[in-house]
Amino acid sequence: MSGYVLLALRIEPFMYNFYLISWWSYIAFVDAALALKSGRFRILNRNLLFLIILSSAFWCISELINLHIQNWYYINIPGYWLIRFIGYLVAYGTVIPGIYITKEALASLLGELRVRPLRIRRYAAFCVGLGLLSFVLLLLFPSHLFFLAWVFPVLLLDGYSYAKGRWCFMQDLEHGSAANLVSSLLAGLVCGFLWETWNYWAISKWVYTVPYFENVKLFEMPILGYGGFLLFALETVLFFSLVNDSPVVRRHRLITGTVALALSLFSFAMIDRYTIFSYTATVDELAFFDHRTREDLKLDGAWTSFAIDPTRLKPEERRLLELVHLKGLGVANVTKLKDRDVSSVRELSRLNEEELAGIIGEKNRQRVRVYINAAQHYQPAAY
Repeated sequence: MSGYVLLALRIEPFMYNFYLISWWSYIAFVDAALALKSGRFRILNRNLLFLIILSSAFWCISELINLHIQNWYYINIPGYWLIRFIGYLVAYGTVIPGIYITKEALASLLGELRVRPLRIRRYAAFCVGLGLLSFVLLLLFPSHLFFLAWVFPVLLLDGYSYAKGRWCFMQDLEHGSAANLVSSLLAGLVCGFLWETWNYWAISKWVYTVPYFENVKLFEMPILGYGGFLLFALETVLFFSLVNDSPVVRRHRLITGTVALALSLFSFAMIDRYTIFSYTATVDELAFFDHRTREDLKLDGAWTSFAIDPTRLKPEERRLLELVHLKGLGVANVTKLKDRDVSSVRELSRLNEEELAGIIGEKNRQRVRVYINAAQHYQPAAY
């Protein structure tokens, strides 16, 4: 609840951390509820820092894949790199804890689920082979087979774990148990809904550019994309189980944590270079406002653009601020547009994709399409 209050009141800098506050509050609440029953915390214990670093590295694999498929990008991200990198770590650090604690809570509610035992001959070879094929096809045809980004890890992890005699979903099914499978799938659906809900209201957030499904969405996510959360939950549970039960990791936690942190830092640098579309603008960076306006805004306690009260602005300044905030278009892009006499959302809506791409220098036409569509459907606020 505190996250919503900070966001609604536009309290700096906490309003930009709405997503982080929401997720860690949820994780702490569910973990505490389960601890009342079991007598132990699953997440909030002495292993928390290691788990955050591991979770960050795990998610960063998806970020590196996204450099190839380009299915999402980030807007309104803090401009200072150290704050940004800490934010990445803390945000991505919620992935494994969020899915795992949700799965554990659902498993405790569902109890044992018995099914007819299922066996597949040469399962490990079939699963790993299909996973490798899916990965190759994803690399070759990213624009059409982008969904394989969520398929191949499940196949590889379940097949590998099965081959090594470790726990996996197929092992459960061979013994007639579907409890872990069902609770993991439901955890993916619950967490997916929470991800998209909190991202929708957040200022610093991601935007999807998934081909073919851009106009049928629930929050920011295309409807069919929610199926990806089910697969991602399976992938997360399999990965965490594999690492958590590994004797090598137990013996070399410091080395594992160091490698995971190095992978995260490398990924953060790649995200900065390729996946961020816009940064949060300070009042001083709004150079198209006159000096007096900027000084008055700072005296009012507004240091970034989202803390500005639009009623304090002149009409032309208000229109420029709306343009800056349009799907996180950002001050750098608005400056380029203003230099080409595009100074309002309405004027932007009259551009075609080629014109806008040329002005702001954006090669990804799906991103350009996001802003054309947002401008054409924009409903100005009443002041």
